[in-house]
Amino acid sequence: MLSFAARDPRKVYLERFIFMAALLIPSVFLMGLRALLVSVLSVVLCMVTDRVCCLIRKIPYDIKDYAVPFWGLAASMLMPSSISIGLVVMSSVICIGLGKHICGGSDNILFPPPAIAVAFLIICYPAEMLYFTKAGEHYPIFGEFSGTLGRSLEYALKLGNVPTSSTFDILLGNVSGAIGSVNILIILVCGVCMLIRGTNSFWAALPAIGTAWLLAFFFPRPNVSGMESAFLELSSGYFLFGTLFIASEPPLVPKRAAAKVIYGVVLGYTTMMFRYFGQAEGCFVFALLITSALSCCFDTIVENLLYWKKTYINSYEKSRTQVQRGSVKLTDTQEIKLPEKYRYNTPPIDGKIKHHRKRKDKGAGKDE
Repeated sequence: MLSFAARDPRKVYLERFIFMAALLIPSVFLMGLRALLVSVLSVVLCMVTDRVCCLIRKIPYDIKDYAVPFWGLAASMLMPSSISIGLVVMSSVICIGLGKHICGGSDNILFPPPAIAVAFLIICYPAEMLYFTKAGEHYPIFGEFSGTLGRSLEYALKLGNVPTSSTFDILLGNVSGAIGSVNILIILVCGVCMLIRGTNSFWAALPAIGTAWLLAFFFPRPNVSGMESAFLELSSGYFLFGTLFIASEPPLVPKRAAAKVIYGVVLGYTTMMFRYFGQAEGCFVFALLITSALSCCFDTIVENLLYWKKTYINSYEKSRTQVQRGSVKLTDTQEIKLPEKYRYNTPPIDGKIKHHRKRKDKGAGKDE
């Protein structure tokens, strides 16, 4: 298994893009060519927006920045196939213009750009974002849609209803939902491959899924068993797709393994709290925005704990062991060594100031 932190971010984004593109195959089969059109248009518009922003900022355009097409495809995967072309254009501008260039580039992002774009559209255009074609119905590329749009599995769980779809239909994506988030079986296969390839962070993804599973198991929303509740919660909304594809952005994921675990636990917990007490659907993107904003704090917390353990706990244990062995007497006068971060320019214990610098004119004085 390759290490996620040691890999080149460009290759990570490229491999993620390839794995994510595999989700288009069942999506086109279930939702029609409109799903392919929305995805391709989102990728192209994101690349065009990136080019325009580079011209405005007067910086070189990097065509090998694979994060841009990845973000465009990820944003389209969180949209319904019935979304209007105008909202796809708006999503691309927000995703790249605000998510990337306002922050200074792909290496300096503060939030996942697809989450910013999708959260904006959910807040401003809920009727466009939260109504989906029913399983087996194809939204036409041109012309009027003769069918009816329905709500997602996440909406049924929010109301406390037991979904009528079977487990087999949910795994194969025969339910209403976004373009890329309903194909649960394909998402799981791609997620395992990404973990093996080191394209995803093992320490961030699994704690998020495990935390959500535990909360759903012990506190089910519909009147079902714990196992069924956990399966429905993980299979609904953007959670599984977002955790495996979007949550582990190389610039955002903490560096230390313990901090990544905290990151995953907070993401899973925040998502479930939004589902239990919130009113909006698609709450995963809002939970991801909050967690990614706290990402840098998790490394700081772990580093401070390690420093405290090394400086104080280990020093105390070493001194106690020496006293118990008799090598150090409690009446002995010992020098107190301050840690590096607390070491100031203090005078010596005997009060004598020693000059360590040599005078520049010392040699000249001897010659005279």
